Amino acid sequence: MTEPQLRTVKVGDLALRTATWGNGPVGIVMLHDGLGSISQWREVPAAIAETTGTAVMAYERAGHGASTPVPSGEWPADWLHREAVAFGQLLSEVGIEEPLVVGHSDGGSVALLHAAGASSCAGVLALAPHSWVETVCTDAIAKMRENADRFVRGLSQHHDAPSELFEAWSGVWVGEEFSRWDIRPLLEAIEVPVLIAQGDSDQYATDAQLFETAAAVGSDTAVEHLAGVGHIIHHEQPETVVSLVADFYRGL
Repeated sequence: MTEPQLRTVKVGDLALRTATWGNGPVGIVMLHDGLGSISQWREVPAAIAETTGTAVMAYERAGHGASTPVPSGEWPADWLHREAVAFGQLLSEVGIEEPLVVGHSDGGSVALLHAAGASSCAGVLALAPHSWVETVCTDAIAKMRENADRFVRGLSQHHDAPSELFEAWSGVWVGEEFSRWDIRPLLEAIEVPVLIAQGDSDQYATDAQLFETAAAVGSDTAVEHLAGVGHIIHHEQPETVVSLVADFYRGL
């Protein structure tokens, strides 16, 4: 696979690293999960670019990978909403208009919030997104915090500040204030096509997360309930993700 073009883009006080595969205008933008980075997408963006023939960009939110600033303490309870604003600003800064936005997990939530905010995009493909807080998710993250050192060691392969990132992300998810977070009332404002995919063995969500999120968006929303797949779909079944993205993009 061709190596991506790397760039750091200033967005206000943020310095966000981006990676772009392919040539020409970017048609697809990818948003990673809560502990994700560009490298953790593995070969999926390159395969999508090759399959669709359009340029694909991924980026790292602040505190992830090589993007700054590094967090100190947990994210604020409205951090996903702030990230949706920053994402829109990034698109404006790099001149991307009406892309297909592909987001995984927390990145899927950011993608949905971006579309709900009347921001410009052609559609949203959300992989295992969250639209409200489920106990199964917070319980799983609480268990992760009991073994934080092990997770931080793994994250150090992909992030400049792995311990700060883990504390920022896991701390907000198990916090009392974030337990009331629920974006379902906002999603009916989305006016572009949406596809939501989730595995039936997702460790961080029940099937209700898939179907109720889709119902909250309403018309022009499709779902893919993937058999035998956990939360990180692009690691377990990368070919499935490439196919989902390519087919949805062509349909747009």
